[in-house]
Amino acid sequence: MSQQIPSPRGGASGGHRNGTDVRHALWVPTLVRALVALVFGAVTIFWQEPTENAAPWALGLFLAGTGGAWLFLHFRMKGREDVDLGSLANIPQLAGILYILGGALVAIMAPQNWLFVLLATMVLGLCGILELALGLRLRQSFPLGRDWTLSGLVTVGAGMGMMLVETLGAKAELGVVGGAAIIIGVTQFIAALSLRHDALAADRAGSPENGQPKRVD
Repeated sequence: MSQQIPSPRGGASGGHRNGTDVRHALWVPTLVRALVALVFGAVTIFWQEPTENAAPWALGLFLAGTGGAWLFLHFRMKGREDVDLGSLANIPQLAGILYILGGALVAIMAPQNWLFVLLATMVLGLCGILELALGLRLRQSFPLGRDWTLSGLVTVGAGMGMMLVETLGAKAELGVVGGAAIIIGVTQFIAALSLRHDALAADRAGSPENGQPKRVD
């Protein structure tokens, strides 16, 4: 459900200092992350018998893809005067790097199931906590604040869930993360569409007031 919130800190003109509404810079990386999550979620549903050798590669690619989306978001926001994340400004970049490095470690260095679960839990837990902290800090002052809060909670939950089903095998482990990925994918997809709609509406209105982000689910 949409809710009006203040413009991003540092953007008194509501996102037009750089010529376009700030939400134009946000919706494409958000959509990319949503698609990565939804594709992985679909794979975990239809892949009936994942092996212990293949599961780390599947999860590793998902983590790396998520990291790529975070880095894409970071570079889209970088240098904009209307985006100020304060002391947490480096978290999107840090999360992206951790996801990519973690994905590589999970894919390459987890030949045994217990090590696969341990590495995946650490990556999901750490990155989820970072995203949760970012979301909680900015939930009232940035368009993606509440979406980050939800995604962070789901990501941390996925990491904990993997540990709980470790004895049930790769199918259960991927299923836990795949379920979380579907939740994240759906919410991020809705967020991306909402951001794009609001950005285009603000552009059409042509008023600085319309640069204020109007939605947070």
